[in-house]
Amino acid sequence: KQWYQRRIRAGRHAINAGLLAANIAAMGYFFNAPSVTSGVAMLGAITAGSGVMGYTLTAAIGGADMPVVITVLNSYSGWALCAEGFMLNNSLMTIVGSLIGSSGAILSYIMCKAMNRSLPNVILGGFWN
Repeated sequence: KQWYQRRIRAGRHAINAGLLAANIAAMGYFFNAPSVTSGVAMLGAITAGSGVMGYTLTAAIGGADMPVVITVLNSYSGWALCAEGFMLNNSLMTIVGSLIGSSGAILSYIMCKAMNRSLPNVILGGFWN
């Protein structure tokens, strides 16, 4: 038995759509929260919903596509660090984040070319099943 196998759940598209709607609603409430405690509660709900949605979106990807997905997620973390550097006016974080983000994007592109597939095909390959 493989240590990792592709996990496809019945009704996962409905679950993902519901999680997306719940995250949007919680974000709207967070922006208009009447108190700090309700805002923090909504921020926790957004974090939990995003974590579950991240799992359900990536659980359907398996096999040779997983290294590409890992490099794409690594690239996303670099772009998030770059944005954080802009927000904090920290040049070092901006430069390091852009290096991580661009190197992850380049590596993802090279890996997709080696597999003779496009990046959307790899990322969304399990989505349409």
